[in-house]
Amino acid sequence: MSKPDTISWTQSRLGAIYEAQEDEVFANAFGTAFSPSCEVRVDHAPSTLDELRDSVSLRRTATRGIALSWENVISTGKSPDEPSVVAGTLIITRSMMFRIRAAAAQRLTHINFSAKVERLEDSNVQTDENDDPRRITSLYITSMDTVPPIHFTTPHSVGQEGQE
Repeated sequence: MSKPDTISWTQSRLGAIYEAQEDEVFANAFGTAFSPSCEVRVDHAPSTLDELRDSVSLRRTATRGIALSWENVISTGKSPDEPSVVAGTLIITRSMMFRIRAAAAQRLTHINFSAKVERLEDSNVQTDENDDPRRITSLYITSMDTVPPIHFTTPHSVGQEGQE
């Protein structure tokens, strides 16, 4: 079986992290996506993998459903076996457990990311289901949370049409 290209690999690994509902699935997704020594920068400030894990985990609280949307994803690599940088935008729409008016409350997170993906030959690296040793060794993200507007129904005046 051939390895997925670097863009598909990165989207599936990051997607698995943000879509995970159970703690065990979330922890496994982190283990198969990142190198233990991954360099992390969040909003241009140095961070750690543990801080990133805690931040993503905290955002999962009170979430009922998640939808991911990818935009402008590019890669510098031609082969899955060579180091590559994958960059793009990930938009996460979270449906919350509480409601606003008749619909579930939503929260949008826009993440601009740049991830360096490399093969790790270290024997301590946890391989994925395809024995793929690729991991994200450097991750730069800038994120912004927004709340989509609430669309109220527009009242229409009741006219006396046809009467003169």
